[in-house]
Amino acid sequence: MSELALYRRLLRQARPYWLHLAGLFGIGLLASPLALLDPVPLKIVFDSVLGSHPLPAYLRTVFPSAVLGSAGALLVAIGLLLGVAALTQLQALANRFMQAYVGERLVLGFRTQLVQHAQRLSLSYHDSKGSADALYRIHQDAAVIDKIMVEGIIPFVAAAVTLVMMIVVTLRLDWQLALVALGVSPPLFVLSRLYRPRMRRQSRHVKKLESSALAVVQETLGALRVVKAFGQESRETDRFVHRSTEGVAARIRLSLMEGRYGVLVGLTSALGTAAVLFIGVRHVVEGVLTVGQLWMALRYLDKLYEPLKTISKKAAGIQSYLASAERAFALLDEQPEVPERPHARPVTRAAGAVEFRGVSFAYGPDRPVLQDVSVAIAPGTRLGVVGATGAGKTTLISLLTRFYDPTAGQILLDGVDLRDYKLDDLRRQFAVVLQETVLFSASIAENIAYAAPRASREQIVAAAHAANAHEFIVRLPRGYDTQVGERGAQLSGGQRQRIALARAFLKDSPVLILDEPTSAVDTETEKTILGAMRHLMRGRTVLLISHRPSTLERCAGLLVLESGRIVTDTLRSVTTAQPPVAPAGAATGERRSNLKSHPAVRAWCELYPHAAPVSITPLRVRKRKSNVYRLDGVGQAGSAVIAKRCRTAVAQVERTVYEDILAGLTVPSLRYYGFVDEPDSASGWLFMEEASGPEYSNLLPEHRARAGRWLGSLHAAAAGAAAGERLPDGGPGRYLERVRTLRDTFRRHVNNPVLLPEDVAFLEGLLARLDDLGARWHLLEDVCHGVPPTLVHGDFNGRNIRLRTVGEEATITVFDWEDAGWGVPAVDLAQQLTVSSGQLSANLDIPTYWSAGRERWPDLSSEACWRLAYCGTVFRTLSAMSWIADNLANDWAHACLPDMRLYAAELDGALERLDWVRRASPPPREVAAT
Repeated sequence: MSELALYRRLLRQARPYWLHLAGLFGIGLLASPLALLDPVPLKIVFDSVLGSHPLPAYLRTVFPSAVLGSAGALLVAIGLLLGVAALTQLQALANRFMQAYVGERLVLGFRTQLVQHAQRLSLSYHDSKGSADALYRIHQDAAVIDKIMVEGIIPFVAAAVTLVMMIVVTLRLDWQLALVALGVSPPLFVLSRLYRPRMRRQSRHVKKLESSALAVVQETLGALRVVKAFGQESRETDRFVHRSTEGVAARIRLSLMEGRYGVLVGLTSALGTAAVLFIGVRHVVEGVLTVGQLWMALRYLDKLYEPLKTISKKAAGIQSYLASAERAFALLDEQPEVPERPHARPVTRAAGAVEFRGVSFAYGPDRPVLQDVSVAIAPGTRLGVVGATGAGKTTLISLLTRFYDPTAGQILLDGVDLRDYKLDDLRRQFAVVLQETVLFSASIAENIAYAAPRASREQIVAAAHAANAHEFIVRLPRGYDTQVGERGAQLSGGQRQRIALARAFLKDSPVLILDEPTSAVDTETEKTILGAMRHLMRGRTVLLISHRPSTLERCAGLLVLESGRIVTDTLRSVTTAQPPVAPAGAATGERRSNLKSHPAVRAWCELYPHAAPVSITPLRVRKRKSNVYRLDGVGQAGSAVIAKRCRTAVAQVERTVYEDILAGLTVPSLRYYGFVDEPDSASGWLFMEEASGPEYSNLLPEHRARAGRWLGSLHAAAAGAAAGERLPDGGPGRYLERVRTLRDTFRRHVNNPVLLPEDVAFLEGLLARLDDLGARWHLLEDVCHGVPPTLVHGDFNGRNIRLRTVGEEATITVFDWEDAGWGVPAVDLAQQLTVSSGQLSANLDIPTYWSAGRERWPDLSSEACWRLAYCGTVFRTLSAMSWIADNLANDWAHACLPDMRLYAAELDGALERLDWVRRASPPPREVAAT
């Protein structure tokens, strides 16, 4: 790019700041008259104080005749000297401020434009050039616009104006001196023309080497774990030193070139000064000039040469800046390989139909990746993509998201070529979870909200819940405000992956792309991630790249790539290879016989002898609690049935609920198939319909309203059930007993030596709170007084709820009635007060609940309903504490304390809303750390 073209582009770039630049130019011009006044005071001293010449005519018209003597002239000279100095400093201050202000604004605007353009460039550009090159151009090269415009062009023009003024004044003093002084101009111009192109070439070379050295540093720090693992720190340091040494040598050569040019300019100026001095002294001797006029001429000569030297040096020294500007503009001139068409169509939310038609792609002439790929994916289909490394799997999804465009063929979304959509709208249709999770150096909440920057905290937490990430997040010291570090370095791989899934949940796009989401995690973490993935995949078109059969097992189709071609395209389920099997008839008979040997199937066959299950799946198997299995293919219309083995006393509670209460109500509930008592055992088997449907979230208003409507209808309808008397107490009495049990447990285990002093202090404070609660329990009973008893679930939280639609009604189904009772239903209304996203309760919508039940309970006001809910929070926290309190006896007692503190905060929040005035706690006793 020619120098003139560069200057034109720079001027166009600075167009928004022309007024600022004009102001800076005007301030710079003030230096010229000040420079003219600078030698005047000493001229007055030489001619009018030390000599006998009168003051200059322009001063005699200003000052009275009283000060025209020698003493008065001295005062005038001193006053003029101070005035000129003050004005010069004020001009310098204003000039410096305007330079800083205008320069920084120019640099920021230029950098912003470069950053924006660099993000629009295709990935192929960054793949070939490297990110360090773009980073250097944006951060280093863009900064020169300040040097060129503010410190180059404007001083250059100002110097030219000053030069003209000095020539005029010097000509009026002594035209011969002026001509001699101007004799150095042609040599300075020739020197500038000779050195400018050399300096610019060398500056380009320097910039290239500096960018190369920066790339080494960025690459090393980005892969520091690999460098340390292989012990290659010294090698990388040597690589950096080698690249930097080349840059040092180039900069030294550039400095020598600039130094030689400076020496030649200085010698040329010195020759001009010597010639003027020789001729000027002769003129003084001849009486043509006075000493003061010679002094003024020499000072003006200095002022004359200063802009000449400035013009020469700026014209040469600015070459380094022009080389940087040329590199920055070269980045702006790069055209994206994935352009948006002029009349691209918008799309709000696609249905999710994806089709590849004869797609081929190559990263270069000699690097073909995909060849003639054709596949059609219906909306809502889950397609697994498998193949060896380098088969083209990741390239396939890069083409779908238009990171690249295919070299041949078409990719369609809802029957429209991707290239016909607006780019921003198109990419909003895809949620992507990559193999290498990319997190930004920000908080967890900000990383999740990256998909939807305007998302509320409730939406962020709901997305984390859906991704099974909420539990580990709330255990972090700062929860959702925890900083994840550069690229998420403060988190484990599984945690980073779950945050990426939460981000995809929040984006809620119709097409989901999962690229090896579980390749770098252990088996347990994989199970957690798979659970979140299954939830995320519902109702979406899914492309899932994986090598693990466990990840692919729910895919409806399988696409196998080999060397960029499709070798298998099937809609069969993905399965691993199985050993040879016996003939079908024998296998089926043997399989049926094996199934019937399972206790759950034996119990089922006692109820339904001719309905043996197709298969059995264990869902929950624990020694001291209920065991739960799924029997496939035996329910109504071939649905699954849940078999639950539990103690007889527990089973009797659930039987009463299903057989004697829910069976007589119109409230939606699970189908109940019966009970079988287990001989010679205190246990039995319950059979009921499997609770299917989407999971419940206590953060979503729609879900909470569904829960409020269902529970209000249940409590109102069940209030008159006679069988309720056979259920355990579900009112305040049950939870008073838990207060007593908790106090006994705390007293037994508070001296566990593994507890820290602060843990002991917390438990003793909580114990004092429970003592106060037990002593004034009647206040909670007063809140519950007058509310009719009804069926109480006792464990009404999101884990035991699924969403369901019955006819036209959006409702819920509820299961796990082990803690059911009969009494005031406060505990079912419990609210989450401190951590709204917790699993303590369903956090149902109280106004909806009150509306659903007020026909049955007209005397229950809305305010009384809220107070009942806060009372339920007290009951619920007492239950939650009692479930984990026995852990205080173990060596891992500290592990349950975070949850205990959370429940204590919920308890305090509920009591505060009930206007409970806490009594003063006793001072904590000192505990020695053990």
